[in-house]
Amino acid sequence: MWSGRTDASIIDFGRNPLEHLSPAGRRLAGAVTFALAVTAGTAATTATALAEPRAVTAAASEQGAELFALGVDEMLYSSGANGFVTAALTADGTDLTFRWRRSADGAATPLTWPRDQGGSPLADSGSDRVAVQTGRTAYRILDMAGGAPVDIDTSSVGPSADLWQLAGDTLALVRWGGSMRDSLHLVSKPAGTVVHRQVRGLPADADILRVETSPAGVLVVRYEGTVGGTKGRRLAVVDLAGAQVVEDRAVPGFYPNSGIAVSATHLAWSVADSEGNVTLVTARRGTTESTRHTTFRVNGDYAPVSLLGDWAVYEGSRRDLSAVSLKDGTTVTGLLGKAGELSGAGDGLLAQGTTAERGAGVYRIGLGADGRPAPTLLATEGARTPVTVADQQVPATAGFATAGSKAVLRWRLGRGDVVVSLQLTHKATGKTWAGGSQRLLGADTEAVFSWDGTFSNGTAAHNGAYTWKLVVSPLNGFGGRVERTGTLTVASGSAPHDYSDTGTPTLLVRDVTGHLSSYDVRQFVAKPTGEWERTERGGGWNVYDRLLSTGNIDATPYADVVARDRSGVLWLYSGKGRSFAAPVRIGGGWNTYDLLTGPGNLGGAAVGDLLARDRDGVLWLYLGKGDGTFAPRTRVGGDWGAYDRIVNIGDVDRDGRADLIAESGTEDYALLTVYKGTGDWKAPFRTGTALSTGAPYAYGVRPAIF
Repeated sequence: MWSGRTDASIIDFGRNPLEHLSPAGRRLAGAVTFALAVTAGTAATTATALAEPRAVTAAASEQGAELFALGVDEMLYSSGANGFVTAALTADGTDLTFRWRRSADGAATPLTWPRDQGGSPLADSGSDRVAVQTGRTAYRILDMAGGAPVDIDTSSVGPSADLWQLAGDTLALVRWGGSMRDSLHLVSKPAGTVVHRQVRGLPADADILRVETSPAGVLVVRYEGTVGGTKGRRLAVVDLAGAQVVEDRAVPGFYPNSGIAVSATHLAWSVADSEGNVTLVTARRGTTESTRHTTFRVNGDYAPVSLLGDWAVYEGSRRDLSAVSLKDGTTVTGLLGKAGELSGAGDGLLAQGTTAERGAGVYRIGLGADGRPAPTLLATEGARTPVTVADQQVPATAGFATAGSKAVLRWRLGRGDVVVSLQLTHKATGKTWAGGSQRLLGADTEAVFSWDGTFSNGTAAHNGAYTWKLVVSPLNGFGGRVERTGTLTVASGSAPHDYSDTGTPTLLVRDVTGHLSSYDVRQFVAKPTGEWERTERGGGWNVYDRLLSTGNIDATPYADVVARDRSGVLWLYSGKGRSFAAPVRIGGGWNTYDLLTGPGNLGGAAVGDLLARDRDGVLWLYLGKGDGTFAPRTRVGGDWGAYDRIVNIGDVDRDGRADLIAESGTEDYALLTVYKGTGDWKAPFRTGTALSTGAPYAYGVRPAIF
């Protein structure tokens, strides 16, 4: 049970940052930032009115048998006589929700309160009451059995007090005095009148570290203070009826991260030696003697301890729940594996863990017919029904030629509490897109994956056939693993500068050794400082003094390349999608030309245009008239002489407008700049955007792009 707030401005972490937390607090703190849910001032939403108890789940007859299922992320937090409080992460993992679960059938009641007031719900182990904080000095006790709630004002204790325990109808608050928790206060409201009692019998220098309740009508308090002239770690038993200490004992060697427990007859705690060995200790109340039981190692972790009749129940080295008899020392091991929270529940205990026979869930630990502790499963963790796929919606084809295009793949499952993953694979190349994994909790049973037409490294997806594979796995291990497979065809069409069969422009690069490679323009526009994928296209290209990406100029649907050798012969490399056909001789005499390039449609008409750069670095646009001639030139802008190469790359951002990529730099340093088309012939390009500095395609000497 929760024994104090986690507000860092209040708790003194000088000794052990976990020693003030309950078992539930320690378990949850390891998995989430617990302050999101319980620290004052961190609430992201407006405080809502505190809800009355209201069951929201089906009755036992609808859920089947006496067992019920918890959500996968629902953890036992604290417990009462006939139910328990659970905490669960919200779907986005940023907050916690709390519920009261009725043990008989699992009926769930949300526990809500103004989160900006801090606190967390505290259950009374001897009844069905739960306390929540509604103001800095205001609390409400909810009767989960159906009684009227009770609001209690604790301002008489002072604003520096915090609720540490609920004992029946009584709030146990610890007040801060300077740097110490110096006093324990009991506040209740019998017959409509607030009664405030300060516990008597603790020394003046007491620093209270932990408080636990017991159905026996007493509290056990761990504190540090001076008794009989000696200062040390001590345990005190407080009588609730009299609000005073009735027993007090020194506990030398106390393990700071140990639980404490009290019953009508015994006390229990743990001690540690200098080598980290932890030993369970019990003592009969009213005596000075103590008994040491089993020794184990917990490596600094929390060591839960509780009392059940004449047995001490504890967690050992491997988070296994075991028990030892206080009469004859008999040990019962393996009650639960992977045990979590352990708390009182009426005349028994509740614990979260697993057994080989019944699996994971919340178990009641009670005394069996033979008088020995035994676990009984109350609630399983997550759905136990088979994992099934009820429906799927997967498109037969998908295209990504325009900006924002998506392929949406959707599956509806027969249950939640599963993790779903999806992978698409291009049959021809084996390249993949992994859609990540989705956790579907509770009633959330629809998995939706949206694919933007890129592979996992950001390169554009090739046209052609793909296989997809869906894997659905139950989070709690029950229900079986399901796989579904199918096919999908990508048809993004072709593009004027597409040499990868993706419908996306490709930048061709020749280095000084004559080696040709290519880069996916969509990848390096999206990730200008990323690690770009380089596609090898072979050597021997240094026999040509000019290379030009021409777009599609032959009968195939793919973009082609023309190359001029040093004797002036022009050669055609016909595109085959992701490669080139063998070169075909076009003709000779082409060494009379230096450069002229067609960037496509820049002016917005349905015909191609021309760009030309003069010796002064001015760029000119010649709008095509559609009859093979061009309109008078229009000045685009100056300072284009700074670029060594200007490539009519095609449509890099898939907005339907032709763009340019320009290269500048020194011999061993390259800068690529993209100029995106506007569609307006008067101002055809936007301001340039640098794609890279020290381009990753360079080999020490800057290559040529085309």
